[in-house]
Amino acid sequence: MSRSISLAQLFFAAAALAVAVVAGAGTWFGSRSRAAALAASEHARLAVAAGVEARVAVALGAAVDVLDHVERALAAGLVPAGDLRALRALLDTELDGNPRLAELTFTGARLLAEPSDMLAAADAPLPLATDGRFQLSEFTTLDGQPMTALTERQGPAFVERRSVRSPPGQLDPTLADALDPTLHPTFIASVRGQGAVWSDLHFSELDRAAAGARVVLTVQKAVQVPGWFGVVRVGLLSSGLDAVTQRSLKREDADDPHLVALLAVAAKPEAAARLLTRVAADDELRSSDGELQVVPRAPPPALAALLSSALVRGLDPDCPARTGSLDVAGESWLVTLSPLSVADGGTRGWTVAVLVPQGFYTRELDALGRALILPSALAVAAVSALLSALLAALRRGLRQLEERTSRMRRFDFEADARRSPIADVDLVLAGLERAKTVARAMCRYIPVPLVRGLYERNQEPQLGGEPCELTLLFSDIQGFTSFAEHLPPAELALRLGQYLQVMTATLERHGATIDKYIGDAVMAFWNAPEPVADHGARACRAVVACREALAALYASPEWAGVPPLVTRFGLNAGEALVGHFGAPTRLSYTALGDAVNLAARLEGACKAYAVEVLVSARVAQAARQEFELRFVDRVVVRGKTEPVDVYELVGPKRE
Repeated sequence: MSRSISLAQLFFAAAALAVAVVAGAGTWFGSRSRAAALAASEHARLAVAAGVEARVAVALGAAVDVLDHVERALAAGLVPAGDLRALRALLDTELDGNPRLAELTFTGARLLAEPSDMLAAADAPLPLATDGRFQLSEFTTLDGQPMTALTERQGPAFVERRSVRSPPGQLDPTLADALDPTLHPTFIASVRGQGAVWSDLHFSELDRAAAGARVVLTVQKAVQVPGWFGVVRVGLLSSGLDAVTQRSLKREDADDPHLVALLAVAAKPEAAARLLTRVAADDELRSSDGELQVVPRAPPPALAALLSSALVRGLDPDCPARTGSLDVAGESWLVTLSPLSVADGGTRGWTVAVLVPQGFYTRELDALGRALILPSALAVAAVSALLSALLAALRRGLRQLEERTSRMRRFDFEADARRSPIADVDLVLAGLERAKTVARAMCRYIPVPLVRGLYERNQEPQLGGEPCELTLLFSDIQGFTSFAEHLPPAELALRLGQYLQVMTATLERHGATIDKYIGDAVMAFWNAPEPVADHGARACRAVVACREALAALYASPEWAGVPPLVTRFGLNAGEALVGHFGAPTRLSYTALGDAVNLAARLEGACKAYAVEVLVSARVAQAARQEFELRFVDRVVVRGKTEPVDVYELVGPKRE
């Protein structure tokens, strides 16, 4: 016999092949896409750096614009270089219109001669007169007070005088020693330079309190007018540069995780680059070897990792460019260092550092990977699940068929709403449910124990009966005819249904076989078709339970608006003929005989004795140990010649 492959084996082989193909394609696509995403991320970081450079240029451009305005005013003769009052008004106007400026200074000296190309002669000394040299500074103090400072010769030395600028006041008569302003390095550098010259970041010389001195970046330019030579210097507060990067460093924009910082390349190759902008307003400023650097108190983890990494060591000041990555608390960050050259000389070695989590660029790729790989895996899983579900459904369907037929053999015809996804199996299950519907309907007319016995004996019902010792019960509602006359037919059917439901449920719970309903009357018996021990006492228990259940029904909201009914019971025990009676095509399982008639007569006799329950002597004898019984009379009931003792069933002895 050749070995064959099972459907399960074939399924698992196909699923494994599909998983391998999907995994291989996903890995190849993911690696190629990741490389493309990282390449695009470098362009994006360079674009961010370019944007920062543009904002820095705007911040520095404010100082250049003021420098140009002052130069044009002097060159056009609108403000004479030696007119201190006019110069002061010019500088005041420019400074007041630019809150980011820390100072605006003009250093001037009278010329002894007019050289033709004075500014181009790098080594030639300027023919400056010894008198007429001065420096006029308009600035704002640390506490925001506008001030004017004038340095000029007084006798053999130079002195500085200060006054409050607004409202205009007289210069403070208190003198302070000062140096010749034309010997200041910025003046000399401007004379020898071409165009505007920028300085590096430094503490403002006009802030005499060194501990609180502000950090400024200055630009100066030499200006020559007839008879005078001067240098215009504009001091720009570093807070303008701080504002460019602080918002990014604080990551206020949750949608853009890029961190931006301004760094300056260290003069020593082995040293790390220094931070130029403050993360927070209270960050510490330190000066080392004449260079200022910011020491942040609580830098973002990525920035702290960058400042201590090898990425910022050994950079070329003329081209401080570099890319790389950092590990920050287990997360990979991409870094781009881009040169910043927006101010000649002043920003040499400055670089824009752009940091961003790698996941910012790859999360879309990861999402795409999940969008492709995960659904593919789910598709494979879905196919596998579908085949598995199909096999499982077939097995479940067969189990349901076996279970339902087994329950039907146990005469459990309860409806089962479970369906099968397999149409053929579901058709068989539906047929069984229809058969159970018929069986449930028949059980409403035929005692189930009777049919169960016939089934177990594999016997069909036959006309005839057999004698059996029974306890029989008849019940009837007192005054039912009058009760029915006062109710509409629909409500009468409802009330009678409620009444018979309580009676039937209670009798069956106590083992009775309901023989028939005769209008509002009920006939029931015990000990057939199934034998019942102590059936006489059990019948008495059933009567007591029926009275209690009916009392509860009459007290419930369901019976509201209708007076309670009085039910009379008759109980007798004796031998009766029990079996199938009627026509061969229509049978009824019932009991016949004198014992049956006596039970019916006792129910009718309740009216004569004004009681609700009458039992025969045989029933009284069977229930005497458990119930209180009151002897009522010895009577000859209609149709009989022998007298019988009858008793009223009062109730259980315990009550």
